[in-house]
Amino acid sequence: MSILVLCLLITGSLRAENAKPNVVFILTDDHRWDGLSTAGNEKIKTPNLDKLCEAGTRFENAFVTLAICSPSRAACLTGRYGSQNGVTAVGHASLKKGEPTFARALNEAGYATGVTGKWHLGNSPKSCGFDFASTCWSNGTWYDREFTIDGKKRKMPGFVDDVTVDESLRFLDQAAQSNQPFALWLCTQVPHMDHKHTWPAKQEYLDQYDAEAMPLAETWNDDLSGKPQYLATSRSRTQALSYGYDDPENIRKHTRDYYASVQQMDAAVGKFLDELDRRGLRENTWIILMGDNGWMLGEHGFTSKVLAYEESMRVPMAVVGPGLPAQVRDELVLNIDLTAMIYELAGLEVPGSLHGRSMLPIVQGKSPSDWRTSFLYEAPTPQLGSKPLWAVRDRQWKYIETDLGGGDVFRELYDLNSDSIEAKNLADEAAHADRVAEFSRQLHAYLKGLTHEN
Repeated sequence: MSILVLCLLITGSLRAENAKPNVVFILTDDHRWDGLSTAGNEKIKTPNLDKLCEAGTRFENAFVTLAICSPSRAACLTGRYGSQNGVTAVGHASLKKGEPTFARALNEAGYATGVTGKWHLGNSPKSCGFDFASTCWSNGTWYDREFTIDGKKRKMPGFVDDVTVDESLRFLDQAAQSNQPFALWLCTQVPHMDHKHTWPAKQEYLDQYDAEAMPLAETWNDDLSGKPQYLATSRSRTQALSYGYDDPENIRKHTRDYYASVQQMDAAVGKFLDELDRRGLRENTWIILMGDNGWMLGEHGFTSKVLAYEESMRVPMAVVGPGLPAQVRDELVLNIDLTAMIYELAGLEVPGSLHGRSMLPIVQGKSPSDWRTSFLYEAPTPQLGSKPLWAVRDRQWKYIETDLGGGDVFRELYDLNSDSIEAKNLADEAAHADRVAEFSRQLHAYLKGLTHEN
């Protein structure tokens, strides 16, 4: 072997070792934490996402800081709570001026940055740091959806998430031509309902599920004793009743439609993952999977999200990267932790203003002794019929405060070890008075800390 060839090989090896890793962040929509068969749900079929999760770290206790589309996306971009980044409402709400985003930071560090699929912030993708944007606004039809591609609106034939995958591959082509590391935020629209409040999955997926065999939440006919009375007439309940949730058969049919929709989304994402493999990109690519929020399928007689119950705020999450161990972890992790980790993966200093903490040590198989033991959940702006609420959750307990107005605060306390379905509110029991007082103190300390940090 000539000295020249040897030098070229060594130089190439050093470049490979020193090359910044690519990052792919797959954000699914309205995806419950148990919406994966690998999470223990034997009724649902998610072969592609299962394979991904089993190749790295799957988190069993992953949560969002506010369970609704726009705020969850804002939290992912900034690594900060919505009450501080400016987005606590769904729709055209915008990040506050000067808010940092991982996309802008990576773009400035030499990354090709792209976002594909659902976009649901008042800010433009470009202003958030994405050079490449191929997006559909909010939610709409699943088929022949209008996208904004390279600044021009186009009706794109076919299934919305298939279009998102095709555009994601086009982004990879462009990144390869520029010889830059890339960061892609691939945002599915499904399994979010369409504009008609249905899950119009293709028949080939619906046929794989028997509605009568679908699970039924134990609390489907909850009389809501021990919960804020307003919930009985809130949108979470009235919309559920409009779907016929007073009849278990209708809940099971809806669950069938939801599961089929998740599987159809899984098939689309699978095409993208296969293409990453075919192109040989997996060796230097970190892949993150997370749901933007959960979805209630009849729990407590509810539909939708926002509320601080498990099916709303708990999401699937996994991190897969080169040389990482395959493992399942039970630490309490948040969407804002992923943001901090992305900075670290890119070799950037994590801004001190971020509220999340990098999960990199955990996905590397370590067990940080000082990892959080509880966290704050916030929903301060009424959304989809909710009233302002905040919660603290630790490994065993969940404490919720709802502001009913006029100084009236409703408190809930659930022992998740003995009552995982959050059926019995213990807040008014004398035996738990000290615990309620301590959780209330902790909750307000969290809120004060956020305000002080900002």
